[in-house]
Amino acid sequence: MEKLIAQEIALHQYETRQNRAAIERLLHVDFSEVGMSGTCYNLDSIVAMMGSETPSKLSVHSQNYHCNELAPGVHLLRYQSALVDKAGKASDFAQRCSVWVLEGDKWQLKYHQGTACAPFELV
Repeated sequence: MEKLIAQEIALHQYETRQNRAAIERLLHVDFSEVGMSGTCYNLDSIVAMMGSETPSKLSVHSQNYHCNELAPGVHLLRYQSALVDKAGKASDFAQRCSVWVLEGDKWQLKYHQGTACAPFELV
């Protein structure tokens, strides 16, 4: 679980999101996502979206990770996230889930979904 959490957090980082080699290592070729807005992404569209990002004054806070093995080499990672500004004000609260699959010797993100939720206490 710790490796999956570390990789999930890496995907929250601007530097990772701008690094094509890192993205190709972390995202499965059949990656898909349903974002908080309801927008659907595939690998090509998420790579294009990440490539167009600019540095932000907000950081992603994530917490309360839970991991379930769905099948050998397939794990569901669930957690909460929020965007936090430099003053510590949180916004864009979400429940998130990611399906990670073991491809050879590396874990890759195959599916991700974010669902807006009520604010929660940051821990």
